[in-house]
Amino acid sequence: MLRFLCLIAVLMHPLPPPLICIEEPELGLHPDAVGFLADALRSASTRSQVVVTTHSETLVSALSDEPESVVVCERSDDGDTQFRRLQAAQLEKWLAQYRLGELWRMGEISGNRW
Repeated sequence: MLRFLCLIAVLMHPLPPPLICIEEPELGLHPDAVGFLADALRSASTRSQVVVTTHSETLVSALSDEPESVVVCERSDDGDTQFRRLQAAQLEKWLAQYRLGELWRMGEISGNRW
């Protein structure tokens, strides 16, 4: 609960810094709180640039209505790191049936899985 309150305090600050970076904000949170966290991240992104890393299918799914806000980071076979912003138009048919997290788990939006 304390972690959640700290995250919300940072994300809802009336005078945020120009850049907020959070690594795996969902760690230690109750699964039901992840949707609230996604809403807070969305709200903060209107006042500051927000960069979040996650391995949470739940958090990624909470962003299904804004796939352009997700950037997939993966390592190529050559060892290079590549970043790719998701495009809603390319995912439109998929998103009619699945959430972003499900597409990620299925390997449809990359993000190399183990």
